[in-house]
Amino acid sequence: MRYLVTLALSGVFAFGGCADDGSLNPKSDCLTTGAEDGAVNPSSPVITNIAWDPLGFCQQGARNNYNIFVFARYPDTPALDLTFDVNVPDCSPVANRGNIFVVNCPNTRPHSGVACAEDPDGNVSSRAEFTFQVCKTGDCRQNADACDGLVLNP
Repeated sequence: MRYLVTLALSGVFAFGGCADDGSLNPKSDCLTTGAEDGAVNPSSPVITNIAWDPLGFCQQGARNNYNIFVFARYPDTPALDLTFDVNVPDCSPVANRGNIFVVNCPNTRPHSGVACAEDPDGNVSSRAEFTFQVCKTGDCRQNADACDGLVLNP
């Protein structure tokens, strides 16, 4: 089994356009076709963690960029061949590169989003839901109550 390992660098990433559904990755439709919880077949990717981190100075009431990282494991395809997607409806998409997404959010309340992963054969993970707090760094392993639809101990 291969695990996704990511070296995350804060800064500007290659810009990706926005899909019609508000997601950040126009190459993926896994947010609209994602499997229901428990309906994923054994050959589907499994999201194991989602992490978030505000970029730069962050202040309540002002807009700020956040990195969103999606981690997955997959039994028969290198993790780098997976396509990831994220949608945070209250936030504006800025950029994405692989499993790293940058969104710009108004810091007025917590933000909820969904993430998914898709393999080259079209097998789709369950939709993983997450909520992050204003100006806070975190992830689903440390804040399990902020996430749903993940396999935290694969």
